[in-house]
Amino acid sequence: MLKVPEKKKYRNLPDYMKEHLTFIPTSSTRSAISLFCLVLLDMCVLPLLYPRNDLIYIITIPLLVFIHLWMIRLLIKNPRFTQMETILFMSVFSTVGAICYFITSLKVSFVFIGITNAWYYVVLSVVHIIISLYLIQYQVEKYSKIDYKRNESEKWYNRGSLLSLLTSGSGLGYVLFQTTKDSETAMHSLFLCISIFFTCFLAYFAAKFTHKYFFIKLNRRLVDINTPTKRQIK
Repeated sequence: MLKVPEKKKYRNLPDYMKEHLTFIPTSSTRSAISLFCLVLLDMCVLPLLYPRNDLIYIITIPLLVFIHLWMIRLLIKNPRFTQMETILFMSVFSTVGAICYFITSLKVSFVFIGITNAWYYVVLSVVHIIISLYLIQYQVEKYSKIDYKRNESEKWYNRGSLLSLLTSGSGLGYVLFQTTKDSETAMHSLFLCISIFFTCFLAYFAAKFTHKYFFIKLNRRLVDINTPTKRQIK
């Protein structure tokens, strides 16, 4: 974990590192955590809970209850006082979400599609572990040094073609749904692909926000915590 030298000021850091030292805007904190928790995470609740499986219940229900209670706490508290906690929440939420979607993909494969080959589950698990380790390594390497030549706008994930693909996702999803709605196997296969995608998507956010939390803690002097004054509180 890189500790920025004392002589370095925030204004002298490259943009990608400034972004990593920035909190979620307090004006949008509540809407962001509500959207992530009540929409993104809760999409996997129904396939997790039905049909009933006691082992899945034991693993997932405590995690889901914990995240929702934590979300309620952050919605009640003043966002200006919970900026670090919100970063930690996003880290834990993303980790829990990745776990829940991974379990969903296993359940859909076994219960709805009927895959019984043990090697399928071994390969699926190993691939997810490798992807998760790569995402963690990527975050560590990205912020291991101060790179003034790094241009985030040129990276593959910031290109216009990827943005266009993401914005067209809802339309593509509707087309795929209409195409597969007459076949249960095709619909379940589509949902399996969606579950695997969100597992990787949330694993990325878990790696990002976990590293962000510890990076901010280590370089706290560079962070502008937007704490309200006594007059603003009054």
